[in-house]
Amino acid sequence: MPIYRWRRRNGNRGISPIIGTILLLAMTVVIAALLFSFRFYTPVSPPSVNFIIHSGGSNPVWGDPTDEKAGTYSLMNTSQIIIGASSPTNIPLASIEFTFLCNNESTGGNISILVQGTLESMTWFPGASGEPPADAPTLGWCGSFHAGGYGGGSFGTLYNRLGMFVPITEGVEVLQSGDTFILYIHNGGFPLDYSGGDDCVGHTGTAPCFDGDDYHGAPPWCFTNPGACTIYLTYTGTPSTQLAEIPVYSLAPPQP
Repeated sequence: MPIYRWRRRNGNRGISPIIGTILLLAMTVVIAALLFSFRFYTPVSPPSVNFIIHSGGSNPVWGDPTDEKAGTYSLMNTSQIIIGASSPTNIPLASIEFTFLCNNESTGGNISILVQGTLESMTWFPGASGEPPADAPTLGWCGSFHAGGYGGGSFGTLYNRLGMFVPITEGVEVLQSGDTFILYIHNGGFPLDYSGGDDCVGHTGTAPCFDGDDYHGAPPWCFTNPGACTIYLTYTGTPSTQLAEIPVYSLAPPQP
């Protein structure tokens, strides 16, 4: 009997380590599978863009396609929003939204949007080959302002009467250093308010010369009230990020 009992206890001790090893291996496999399937996600860094503002210049301004001046141009005051650098370097133009916001609350009005569209949709100009894209934005109201009071009336017409986006390399669909948004302005004839049209015959640039048949540029009161008009550039991808907030008041050069 003692011998029998000793053998039985010895058999239990031999089997138990084997079962324990099998269970340990099974647990190890399960834990390894869980670790393999579990992924660590890090938050995506929002993009950033640096800008350079150049005021006091002049650029060509075109008539609309229905205008007798379509395809020809005159010169007009401009301020330029120039891309300095961006991170990452492959931000799609289709994911950057340009918004010209007008705040007329101080005079009893409402906030309104003069124009809103992606940079990709704002590169065409009258006289260029091809046609504007289907999603090209049109001008709306800016507070109580629309250009009809100055002659041609621009409500509902294409964005290019206000400004346009000019990529430094044609055909490239991502933001690049040197890309420029050109904004037309009326600010009293420095250096040119508009050198063309019936109202500007003989204009010397020493006094305002309103664009008499097709008003181009930001409303004049954007340059008399610091908080009246603001340009926003927004990345609409993930995560959505405001890239720039630019007071239009700051875009006009000082008067001579």
